[in-house]
Amino acid sequence: MLKIIKVIFFITLILSALNLLSEDYSTIVQGNDDDVSELLQRALNQSILKVLGSQRDFNLNQKKFKKLNPDNFVREYKFIKFNDEEALEVTIDLKELQEKLLELNLGISFLKNPKVTAWVLCKSDFSSLQAAKSLEQKCKFVKKEFDKVANERGITIIYPILDSKDISLFSFDNDSNLENLTIFNDRYPSDGWLFCEISSFSEWCFLPEEIEKKFSQLDLESKYKPTIGINILIDNLFSNRRLKAASQSNFPYYLEIRGLKKFSDYADFESILKNILFINNLRLLSLRNNSATYSFNLLSEEMNLLNYFGEIEKLILINKEKDKVFLALGEQ
Repeated sequence: MLKIIKVIFFITLILSALNLLSEDYSTIVQGNDDDVSELLQRALNQSILKVLGSQRDFNLNQKKFKKLNPDNFVREYKFIKFNDEEALEVTIDLKELQEKLLELNLGISFLKNPKVTAWVLCKSDFSSLQAAKSLEQKCKFVKKEFDKVANERGITIIYPILDSKDISLFSFDNDSNLENLTIFNDRYPSDGWLFCEISSFSEWCFLPEEIEKKFSQLDLESKYKPTIGINILIDNLFSNRRLKAASQSNFPYYLEIRGLKKFSDYADFESILKNILFINNLRLLSLRNNSATYSFNLLSEEMNLLNYFGEIEKLILINKEKDKVFLALGEQ
């Protein structure tokens, strides 16, 4: 009993200290034969999957999620047209959902709007007109399934156009020489990628050996059906940017921001700090000479903080020391 009380106290402490993002999250659900309550439940499930960032954790905790009432998390919904069909666009209270998942002792992802490059090679089949059309429909179906996953998990998919530079690297025989395949991902900015080979007889996807590297050999030891492969890739991307209800550091971390030319600059930057999921005990130590110095505790790895600042265009990393980072506010 004492252990349970300690766990509840710690989670309460985390929730009161964290200043979670207050922004909303919108998701789209479809289902011609479903009533509104069923669609709202599906929207909540999609949002949970987005915030968790893990298909595995989502599947393992189904009993917990079934007990959650969508009315506690849905801000509003409206009927829209999506892909020429009627759909429901649902706005979720992201902060409320994040707090609940932390309360359930589950990790939450703070990777925003990741992009995935999906290289889909449709191997030609000109044995007959029927075979060619069948393959074309098969490739369209795979991409439609990818788009469905993208909507459910809140990501963007990029489909590169295979040009002569790419095509020269492919073998169009039945036994493709995939171990020597190099893909030019530097031309398509994304957080991760996968390669899929679709033929009349099979459809397999391969992940890179090093998930987040633009140039990597394919892992040929494992091959996946398209929807399984892309979900595994997304799980890997999100897992590198997750906050878990773990013990916080007792040592302060320091940050100095320069180039604050007016009070609104200071107010805007402090708002950014207050909205970061994985810091707490934020304190302003000094404000002078167009700069401000803060201290806080990190609830996640330092690299996550640096990556977060790296996504904000107007912030420039000047220097990094042990437990301290120096930033500057650039021109907007």
